[in-house]
Amino acid sequence: MRRKQVLCLMLALCALVMTGCQQREVFDTLTPAQRNAETVTGEPAQDLFGSTVVGPQDYDDGSYDPRSEEGGDWEEVVIQADTVTAAPVIQSEYAGATPVIIDPIDKPTPTPLPTLSFSYVTYDAASLHMTFEGPSGWTVNDTVSDTYTLTNPDGSMDYAATLTVRAVPVNKQYTKSELTREVRGMLDTLSGDGTLRSFSPSNTAERTFLGTTGVYANYKAAVSETGAEIAGRIIVACVDRTLYSLHVSYPRGYTEFYISNVYDKFRHSVKLN
Repeated sequence: MRRKQVLCLMLALCALVMTGCQQREVFDTLTPAQRNAETVTGEPAQDLFGSTVVGPQDYDDGSYDPRSEEGGDWEEVVIQADTVTAAPVIQSEYAGATPVIIDPIDKPTPTPLPTLSFSYVTYDAASLHMTFEGPSGWTVNDTVSDTYTLTNPDGSMDYAATLTVRAVPVNKQYTKSELTREVRGMLDTLSGDGTLRSFSPSNTAERTFLGTTGVYANYKAAVSETGAEIAGRIIVACVDRTLYSLHVSYPRGYTEFYISNVYDKFRHSVKLN
């Protein structure tokens, strides 16, 4: 009798296990955010991967003027400085304080440059069919038919300033992009001729020259042989299928003087014959 009871109990357990195995197992496929939404609202969570298409954002409301990217009628092209003064290291006990950059007390005081003063006369560059005003007493070199050069004879300077004009016939009127290419080519020639080092050119800009649109750029460099620091400006324009270029080169410390006087005097006095 006891054996029959044990056997019946074992059969009942087997039947229960088989029933459980036949039930379908269900896995939770909801994300935590979906389960939270369903718990709070009591409604099934929304499908996060629906078919709604979000269009591209358009931030241009019509108020942006692209001309704002262009410079005005400014003559100077700024060249960034070579070095930047580093901020001092702040000790841990001063953490959070605003650092103050202090120049060393033994920093040498720059030697003031002598004041320059030029009188001007009219030069006749006959081979270029051009006249202009330049500093009086400068040495003239016109041995090359398409080039006219003035050189400052002052031997007290570590670099002799020059003013060089060229006039080269071309087969068409040059566009702004072609003038820009000419300026960059002249800068490349200067940087690669072996006489200058640490050559730093500026970007190009537009300026009226010879009564038409010109393109110009600045540069600064050092003379390889002497170490003299120099700067210069190149400007080109095309008039009646002739490419004119002006290159003024000078000691870097006198940049403002040469641009405001020698360069500007040429620009405003030059006449084509």
